[in-house]
Amino acid sequence: MLEFIKKIFKSEQPETKQVTGIELQNLEEWVREKAKPTTEEIKIRTDEILMKIDEELQRTRFNLEVLENAKLQNTNIPFRAKQYMEGNRKSYIKSVTSFAGNLEINNRDYFYLVNFYKEFELMLNDLHNGTLRSYTILQEFFANETSKIAQNIKNFDNFFKGLNSVLKDGRMVAIDNAIEKIGGLKTKAKQKINLDIELKDAGASVMLAKNEKDSLMADIMNFDRGEEHNEFLKLNEERKDKTKSFYEDENRIIQSFSVLERPLRKYSHIAFEHEEIVLDYLKDPIDTLINDKGLKILEILKNLEKLLNENKVQIDDRKKEKALEETKKLNKEFIEQFMKKYLSFKAEIESIDGKIKSSGVSEKLKDYNKKLEDVNIRIDKDSEEYAKLKIDFEKLNESILRLKNDVENSVKNLFGEEVKVVI
Repeated sequence: MLEFIKKIFKSEQPETKQVTGIELQNLEEWVREKAKPTTEEIKIRTDEILMKIDEELQRTRFNLEVLENAKLQNTNIPFRAKQYMEGNRKSYIKSVTSFAGNLEINNRDYFYLVNFYKEFELMLNDLHNGTLRSYTILQEFFANETSKIAQNIKNFDNFFKGLNSVLKDGRMVAIDNAIEKIGGLKTKAKQKINLDIELKDAGASVMLAKNEKDSLMADIMNFDRGEEHNEFLKLNEERKDKTKSFYEDENRIIQSFSVLERPLRKYSHIAFEHEEIVLDYLKDPIDTLINDKGLKILEILKNLEKLLNENKVQIDDRKKEKALEETKKLNKEFIEQFMKKYLSFKAEIESIDGKIKSSGVSEKLKDYNKKLEDVNIRIDKDSEEYAKLKIDFEKLNESILRLKNDVENSVKNLFGEEVKVVI
């Protein structure tokens, strides 16, 4: 009783279909082997039709020879009409002979025959259009002979339509489509291998560039903390402080000439011999003073002070007072002291600049910055290429999976077998 119950439950369990795993490289051969009964049947039917076409070719050539040698039943026709008939007979025979010659098929490949049928339709259409006139004329002279050839051509049309019908057999089309899909899947699988290599190379390039940047940043940090760089920073700071200090002295002179601008302009209109140098001082006091080797400015300021005191320079009292203060301030001692400071400042700056240059730190920093810029450009470029390849790889992979499922379904529909394509 217990065994009987076990058998009942066992029989109720759904039957699991066995799935066959097939390597992609072996799949086409497997499909062709499975499809042999169908392909052999199609081949037999195709060979039968091709044999009939060969036989029809022999009959066509015989009928063309008969037409060529045929004599007129009525010899009492004008010579010109006879010439007209002969011209059309030669043209017709030549066209049909060429057409028939193109129908000799030595290739029995399925795909070749499918394409040949399309070519046959074009050739038949060309023959019809090219011989309609000559055929109509020859019907008046050799109706029997031309009718036989026309029947030959009609037979070719029927044979090739029959051939196309066999080739377009639903089973054969399905097999052909499956094999075509397998070929496409193989192509995509090869593309995936190549793209995977490119993707890995691009990823390696990104990693290499990032590692190079990390190493470079480590070198830069070590250099920044080094004695060489610290000394460089100290020199730059010293230069900055000295420049700031000297700029304060320069600013005092610039301010003084700013106050004296209006009085000096009026003075230049009186003292023509000093006009040019006065205008230079008003334009750039520091540079003009440095280049004023004879310190003509002292004479000019002294003359200006005198003219101001004599009220020979017309300005309001408040501006006159301020101008007199500035002329007194810009005395010989002050200017000579400034010139000494300038020469000292210039020597110190040149010394510092010489030390900065001889240290080579500026060049090293430029070199580091150039290397950092280059490696960042490489990282951006390689990362962009990697991202693009990754998207292409994912798209291709999705396409392969879709085509793989399509192939598996096609095989199942063809042969009723569950297969799993192994790529």
